[in-house]
Amino acid sequence: MYKYQMLVIYILMSFNVFSQIDSIPFDNSLEEINSSNVEKVFPTIIVYNLPTTTVLKKGEMKLYLAHRMGTLGTGVDGLFGLYQANSRIGADLGINKFVTVGIGTTSQQKYYDGYFKCQLTKQSHSFPFESAIFSSITFSNLKLNYPEQSQYLWQRIMYFNQIMLSRLILNNKLALQLNLSHVHKNMVKTKIDRNDIFSIGSTVNLKLNRMFYLATEYMFLPSSMKGSTNMVSHIASVGVQIHTGPRHVFQIFLSNSVGILPPTVISETNSNFIPKNIRISFNIPTTFQIFNK
Repeated sequence: MYKYQMLVIYILMSFNVFSQIDSIPFDNSLEEINSSNVEKVFPTIIVYNLPTTTVLKKGEMKLYLAHRMGTLGTGVDGLFGLYQANSRIGADLGINKFVTVGIGTTSQQKYYDGYFKCQLTKQSHSFPFESAIFSSITFSNLKLNYPEQSQYLWQRIMYFNQIMLSRLILNNKLALQLNLSHVHKNMVKTKIDRNDIFSIGSTVNLKLNRMFYLATEYMFLPSSMKGSTNMVSHIASVGVQIHTGPRHVFQIFLSNSVGILPPTVISETNSNFIPKNIRISFNIPTTFQIFNK
């Protein structure tokens, strides 16, 4: 019921968005690099699960509906994952040309999250790459299945931090990003589980034409970070981004992660990237202007 309520809320909000002035054009920021800065290395602020170095312009707001189905291995009985789902609805806002913030709620364990992203440098003829930092806080509204008799809110909080370096190459059509990530959980299941988890990964985005992009995400989790859980070392997503209009992007992809939030993607993925474990997933971001630049 919760996921359907979120979907209805998103649709109603989208109707309000459609009434806004059509002031945001098709993405053409990657057409050329002028004598100053590259406007955007990536066309979106998120590629599937993980943030990019791109930030929103001042006054831009983006509504996000994210949906992760069950695994294909559920077969006909589970309609190949359609009957199982994890959903998130969120909103992102460009505070100025360097800072974007966002909030959201996820059906999985009734997570609530907020984040802050700051772009530190921009790629230009005189500087080789774009860089940004991302920091988020997430808490669950459900009591965790841990042995403690009483639990407090601070115990159900986790933090995520990421440093990102990206660059646009190959005639401005191929975007590459290096991700260095850190997850901190205030409470873990056993003494051998780690409160702090570190991982490294990459994001690749290839522009095919004005509307279509191919993109992949990959995170590597060292064995020393796993503890007592069944976390896997290789977390991957691959798919396509379709720019369907001046304010709308449709992202559809395959992933072995049920999580939507970066800390859950890294620390709670427990299935390898093989056909029966793959999940069909999609994001629908919608952008509009809420105040002048």
